[in-house]
Amino acid sequence: MLGHRGARREAPENTLPAFELAMAQGAAGVELDVRLDGSGRVIVLHDRTLLRVTAGRDDRNVEALSADQLDQVTLDGGARVPTLQQVLGWAAQGNHLLNVELKRDVAERRALVWRVAKLLRAHPAARERVLLSSFDPLFVRALAWLLPEVPVSWLVHEKQRVLGAAPGFRRLGAAGVNPELALASDARLRRWRARGALIAVWTVNQPDDALRLARAGVDAVISDVPGTVVAALASR
Repeated sequence: MLGHRGARREAPENTLPAFELAMAQGAAGVELDVRLDGSGRVIVLHDRTLLRVTAGRDDRNVEALSADQLDQVTLDGGARVPTLQQVLGWAAQGNHLLNVELKRDVAERRALVWRVAKLLRAHPAARERVLLSSFDPLFVRALAWLLPEVPVSWLVHEKQRVLGAAPGFRRLGAAGVNPELALASDARLRRWRARGALIAVWTVNQPDDALRLARAGVDAVISDVPGTVVAALASR
């Protein structure tokens, strides 16, 4: 069980406090999003701007902010935007699992892929417990080539009419598929499992859904409410 951006309903999403809370609630690890700031650092943030995570106080695009400027930003709830390097250190120290999603709406797409790969090469202890993912098939292919020892999954969502079934994920070099819950029918899960795919389903917030997916043999569920889902799975 992975906390979706940590325990995001009870702490600022994609921050160390949210990640710590998810672990305290029994999660095995966390799912998080990465992009670049204006200094080229790989940071942990879902949106391109700070608007939502500062409750409307700051609408700046993070790609226009230097490291010093971003480090001075206080998010809603009092946390700071962490770097991937910080989170990798946290994960290695606590032996936590990470699902790192590379956001595709970045200006420097190639730089993001290369810098994530460089960071993971420099953190072998954390790298062994990392799953990379992206909605962008080109990112998936590049990551699989740059980091053959790290599993990469193709993210897919319900609105993708053709790609929702993740056709040809193996040809991208992907080890698995991260489908939206609406795509995770029992029949589709069986087909992916038959091809040896790692499967992590998002976003699973209802106990009945988590129990069905566990019975279907998925490798992980990603939830906004890790404590609730962990309790449900423990009651099996």
